[in-house]
Amino acid sequence: MKKIRTKKQASPTWIETLNGMNIDIDQLSLKELKAFKDVDRYLNAPIRGPKEWEYLIRSFRLLTSFAMITIYEKEFPSLSKCWEELDRLFIHDEMFDDEVFVQSWIFCDFPFADQKTVLDCFEEFLTNKELFNDCKYFIDQMRISRLGLYQEIASTKKTITFRELFTGKIIKIENSIPEFESGEIFLTRLVETGGKIFSFGHPKCWPKEFKVHIENMVINKLYYFEAPSTEEQYELFMKYAGPYWMSCVIQDEESPILPPNHYLTYLK
Repeated sequence: MKKIRTKKQASPTWIETLNGMNIDIDQLSLKELKAFKDVDRYLNAPIRGPKEWEYLIRSFRLLTSFAMITIYEKEFPSLSKCWEELDRLFIHDEMFDDEVFVQSWIFCDFPFADQKTVLDCFEEFLTNKELFNDCKYFIDQMRISRLGLYQEIASTKKTITFRELFTGKIIKIENSIPEFESGEIFLTRLVETGGKIFSFGHPKCWPKEFKVHIENMVINKLYYFEAPSTEEQYELFMKYAGPYWMSCVIQDEESPILPPNHYLTYLK
């Protein structure tokens, strides 16, 4: 009988990912293996958009996978408290169904370990050189990103030009937002990748008539953050007051408004 030669099958992507993150699959239970297999489906789900956007989302999915492992292991009580409350209050609300608005604040802004974030821990964890080099640009860009309040001042089919409230910065981003009105106010996180700037996740918007109200709302709460100037107070406000903004835009009118420094409650 003729001997049939078979090709050696490559390891599934999810196993390669675990190996790259130095996770010993032999130490995982069947339930945990299934969970990681589900994570692999999440990591490799199709992404629509230009290559820069694809890189950004794939990298964020990898960060999310690392974050969920960290939260699952309960190594950091403050992080677990933060995740559990924001998951209960906001993540399952349809206002946050983009899977990045709440998550990116928890992973990239919340300082739970000697001022380190999940993003910082992720960078330290990437001992695989190839994976580290691939993620390094993403990590650097997410680290300097934050929520911001922006007003549309010009737009084309390809780009939107914003002026940021309080800082006055003019920023041109890729137009990936389906519908908006002239002069509209956007609450969003802007992230640069490959020389292009994207609105990360679904922005929360108000008509231009709300501008003064929004500015006054922020001004009246800047005292929560100490800084030499109003602009610097605003930047700290937008970096750390994520749960406050979540509580402002959630559709449930009975949901309480959280204070801008609510993140400190997780650190106690």
